Amino acid sequence: MSKAKDDPTYVRIAEDIRNRIRQGDPPAGDMLPSEAALARTYGVARGTVRQAVAELERSGLVVSEAGRGRRVVGEGPTRHAASTQYETIAEALRKRIESGELVPGQQLPGEAATADEFGVSKGTVRQAFLMLAAEHLIAAVHGKGWFVGGREHAQTRADEVANHLRQEVGTGKLAVGSVLPGENVLAQEQGVGRITIRRALALLEAEGIVEKRPGRGRVVRSQPKGP
Repeated sequence: MSKAKDDPTYVRIAEDIRNRIRQGDPPAGDMLPSEAALARTYGVARGTVRQAVAELERSGLVVSEAGRGRRVVGEGPTRHAASTQYETIAEALRKRIESGELVPGQQLPGEAATADEFGVSKGTVRQAFLMLAAEHLIAAVHGKGWFVGGREHAQTRADEVANHLRQEVGTGKLAVGSVLPGENVLAQEQGVGRITIRRALALLEAEGIVEKRPGRGRVVRSQPKGP
């Protein structure tokens, strides 16, 4: 095993399995041997194997399938024919990304919305997301969700709405001292929910661009600062 001898046993086992997967044993798409089989192979307790496999799951190298075990996702661009629901969903989303329908920085629909679209469980969608994350096509941002590309480009719909309003203030379309449209009006204009509008306005308030005034609503306070 390539890890140092003083590393915990489960870490060394995880690295050994990772190296085997890189060499195609087992290949992406195949099932990982059971915990019992791996315990016999490495001469350790199943609990130790469970810790090792958990490491592989955290890195997105394998994913759990209820009632079946753990399937190898792989690390490289190698692809195989979709044979499970989550692979089918991953392939559909992959095509949207490659075609430009989903662009870097764009937020993916939530697990619940994606599950409704494909008629599967949220757990299946999560497996699809993990598969794409292992290919570095999407990334999870804590507290925000899943985004196309890396975390540094992640932008929520609230960020997009805030940028739009920021530009309107910057160009003078919304002049300093003018009252912003109400949340319902902005939600209809931007095609989002009121909660998204509220988050966008909170961003602008934090920047000092708009402020709440009793009896008037939100008023443009100042121009956006330059980059």
